[in-house]
Amino acid sequence: MHCGVMVTGYNHGDWERLLRALRNLVTNALKHGRPGGRVRVEASGSEREVEVAVTDDGPGIPPEELPRVFDRFYRGSNAKPEGVGLGLAIAKSIVEAHGGRIWVESSPGKGSRFAFSVPRAS
Repeated sequence: MHCGVMVTGYNHGDWERLLRALRNLVTNALKHGRPGGRVRVEASGSEREVEVAVTDDGPGIPPEELPRVFDRFYRGSNAKPEGVGLGLAIAKSIVEAHGGRIWVESSPGKGSRFAFSVPRAS
């Protein structure tokens, strides 16, 4: 998969790593979304930060599993057999190494939205 992103005014950090975090979120959405479903990638920014979000229309994540989705080797009850449970943990470590934060919003049957924000260079 090739992923190209350009965010005007953001010149801080390791682009290769940030793109890896984004690729991990997109790959996760494609893997766990429903067959024939949609995955949406959005980016927005303010004077202080840039936010990127990946939304899918898959089965969603049960509320009791949400606190663990970024844990290393964690695979939720809806997880497909492929993968070992590191993609989201890697994305989290990359985002946090850039001074950012990462989160998930999800409800069973309504898909998931994974997002991260990183500060803009001052």
